[in-house]
Amino acid sequence: MAGAFQRLRFGRRLSRAMRGQLELAVLRAGFESGFLEALSEPRTSDELALALGTAPDLTLAWLRAALAHELLTCSEGRYRNGGYVAWLQGEGDGAAALAMIGQATESYTPTLARLPELLRGAERPTFGADPRETLRVAAGSRVSEPAAIRALFGIPGVRAARRILDVGCGEGTYLAELLTRHRDALGTGIEKDPAVAERARQKLRVREVSRRAQIEQGDVLELALPRSAFELVLLNNNLHYFADDARRNLLERVHACLTPGGVLAIQTPLVSDTSAAKALGARAALATFDLYLRCHENLHGLPHLPDLKALLEEVGFEAMALRSAMPGGMAVYVHARKAGGES
Repeated sequence: MAGAFQRLRFGRRLSRAMRGQLELAVLRAGFESGFLEALSEPRTSDELALALGTAPDLTLAWLRAALAHELLTCSEGRYRNGGYVAWLQGEGDGAAALAMIGQATESYTPTLARLPELLRGAERPTFGADPRETLRVAAGSRVSEPAAIRALFGIPGVRAARRILDVGCGEGTYLAELLTRHRDALGTGIEKDPAVAERARQKLRVREVSRRAQIEQGDVLELALPRSAFELVLLNNNLHYFADDARRNLLERVHACLTPGGVLAIQTPLVSDTSAAKALGARAALATFDLYLRCHENLHGLPHLPDLKALLEEVGFEAMALRSAMPGGMAVYVHARKAGGES
């Protein structure tokens, strides 16, 4: 009897895992085919196929699958997006959600599928060899940006900063937000990927702050950085691009370009063993993300908090603290201050 119960329990767990993978595939097809956009209004299967020129049998099969995954609702043969899909599409989240789904299906799953051979010493792939990877990562980060920006403004010293450096600025969201809120602030962003750097410049133009900002395209470890020039330096979700020796070099360079009393704010996921992390699934998700990072020859694991704090102290930072942006360790700010200036 115990064996039968255990098989049932483990079978349900396997089913949930498989459903997650299959749901992502159905969601991605819905975004990329235009189904989810079209289903903001109720439509029958035939109406949807006719409007988008899709195969009627596959259209109906997709609708049934999406309904089974509770992505849609159906009344009298007319399908419409459910609340979850409407949330994904709201306030620009649809593009970010699609980027995250694409990253999961096109990058995470294929890379982890190679784990057995990588464990035996096979050559590790290079992240970013396909330019679409970096663009997906930049777009997908929009999901956490509103919460992260709220947390950022709660860090002591951030609101007072008027000279800002955003290292690995991505599409420029954080820099644009800081410059929009403080009309006397000046900002510099550094972005290694040329396509993403151009997107950042465009965002600054759209937000009408480009006259007070510049985006430099290049490697932060190679660019000449002015000394004691910035009151705030941001490192958002990019510490895992630096190996241990390069990470020290990065933090030393950042320390040198901060004014006395200037603030360093590092946003990063942190693998957490808290009850909240376990309940939300963040512990498993982040541990797997750490594994995915280490599968690449040019990516490195998520930082270990005690090691990061020790390194910051060795470089010369003080008043180190944490501020959570998203629960379960999904987004945390590790912030510190350069010695000197007012406490």
